[in-house]
Amino acid sequence: MIGIGIEQYGDEQQLKTVVVPTEPLGPDDLLISIKASGVNPVDWKVREGLLREDFPYQLPLILGWDASGKVAVAGSNVKDFKVGDDVFFRPEMEKQGTYADEIVVPASLVAPMPQGLTYAEAASLPLVGLTVWQALVEAGNVQPGDKVLILAGSGGIGSMAIQVAKALGAYVAVTTSSKNMEFVRDLGADEVLAYDMGDLNTTTEFDFMLDTLGGSSYGDALKFMKKNAVVATIISGRDAVRPDYIDAVEEERQLTVKFVFTRPDGRNMNHIRELVEAQKIKPIVTEVLPLTIDGARKAHLLSQTGRARGKIVLSSNN
Repeated sequence: MIGIGIEQYGDEQQLKTVVVPTEPLGPDDLLISIKASGVNPVDWKVREGLLREDFPYQLPLILGWDASGKVAVAGSNVKDFKVGDDVFFRPEMEKQGTYADEIVVPASLVAPMPQGLTYAEAASLPLVGLTVWQALVEAGNVQPGDKVLILAGSGGIGSMAIQVAKALGAYVAVTTSSKNMEFVRDLGADEVLAYDMGDLNTTTEFDFMLDTLGGSSYGDALKFMKKNAVVATIISGRDAVRPDYIDAVEEERQLTVKFVFTRPDGRNMNHIRELVEAQKIKPIVTEVLPLTIDGARKAHLLSQTGRARGKIVLSSNN
């Protein structure tokens, strides 16, 4: 594998060309020629060393865990894919990543690329799609008519969550800045709470919340939850400071709070593909940069602002 990654933890200047052995192809694996790689906050958190306790990587490490590409070789037991198939996938976080020319992935983590998408569009979907599916469907069991609150509706996960929640038949409210109000409405949001236009206020009581922010933003939103509601959060203690009052509010409202750390899953990927092909959801790609050291550095800096709409993608253009 030739890719972009790190030999030591640090800022974006640590990103450089990394060459590591391609993993041997097992009978249940695919060797995939990578065409595009999604960029996610987890990438720069790994680069900075913030996740070294969770993932004790052996450096050097190629970053990126979100991709699309073409099957180059299929293992002897693989029946669902053949050489030349276009696919999209999230590989295992514990291993080398997708800012690379190729990667070996278990076929069980892979799905056919949705018809009609570019490689860049397809590469924007795996991590956000899996996160949202596992939060809304598996953790939240969101049903038609449920009232769903999504924090940070214009971000990569939020913009996908709006679409999936609407596809599930839910009423959807989101928090975002006033400049993104039309953007989230166009994605299907029924109600928009602009955090920069005074105190958040709504008469809606919600059955489910997807928390992508944590901290006081999450604490402020708890007052809108019904008793016995469900919260799925992707925020851990290292991501945001948890105000002291949150425990009491969660207990008073008898909320069920579930932490979601996205797992790779080909079956879930096929659910996302089906929603795309049914035109229930669409990729939201706001920045496509070259899969180069300079492109990766720019992508990380943009992601670190926390203000990017939709997804950032690195494309190899090959």
